[in-house]
Amino acid sequence: MTGEGIPLAAAMAWPRRGGFWRRFLASFIDYLVVLIPLYFLVAGLFALTDGGVKGHFWLFLRICSSAKVHGGPSLGRYDWQVCKSSLFGFPVADWAVGTAKEAQYAKPETVSIDLNSKGNFRPTALDLGFLQVPALAIYLLLMEMASGRSVGKRVLVLVVYDENDWQRRGLPLRKAFRRQVIKFLGTFPVVLTGAWFAFQTWGSFPRPAPSNAWLEFVPALGRDRLVFGLAGLDRNNDSVGQ
Repeated sequence: MTGEGIPLAAAMAWPRRGGFWRRFLASFIDYLVVLIPLYFLVAGLFALTDGGVKGHFWLFLRICSSAKVHGGPSLGRYDWQVCKSSLFGFPVADWAVGTAKEAQYAKPETVSIDLNSKGNFRPTALDLGFLQVPALAIYLLLMEMASGRSVGKRVLVLVVYDENDWQRRGLPLRKAFRRQVIKFLGTFPVVLTGAWFAFQTWGSFPRPAPSNAWLEFVPALGRDRLVFGLAGLDRNNDSVGQ
């Protein structure tokens, strides 16, 4: 018997907690499981709307090349690059970025203009990149309620146990919901800001935008909080399973 009256055999059988890197890799796999279908959904909408819907996602890097832009004299104030974000040849965003030749700020003034399938300027497309966090949270909520295991946890042999009933696989709705709130709380400002900005600029015409350091800090903070939230600690256990 242990000091609290729990049988020694039961105490020894308590699941061993998974390490940080094991939980981090499981979270990364889950992010890919959610991101890839979302990516192809946005790619389909991008094609159907001729660039009217786009997606900027955290994981994928953009590819840019220098370009010449033909238009009014105001466009000649900038050095231009044409950028593309795609996966397996399916684009989700095409845009042109202009950097002012004569900088009036410590960081040069820039302007970004979305492009259609023919490479022509178009009004600002609706950016659905903010959906990746809500989609991941809903996916984890459903998987951990159903079996206590997401795809990433199955690959890394991890199981979510209820602290009050560790023999049960899966969590009650209340605990599963609380678990996701704890994980994603730090990303809420990023999601809300991204959604507001996406709908606020949708269909508008671009304007020069000098850099603001605090706007760049908010997404970085959200990404850091997401990483440690997914792989960090809470009151339910991500333990090594069978």
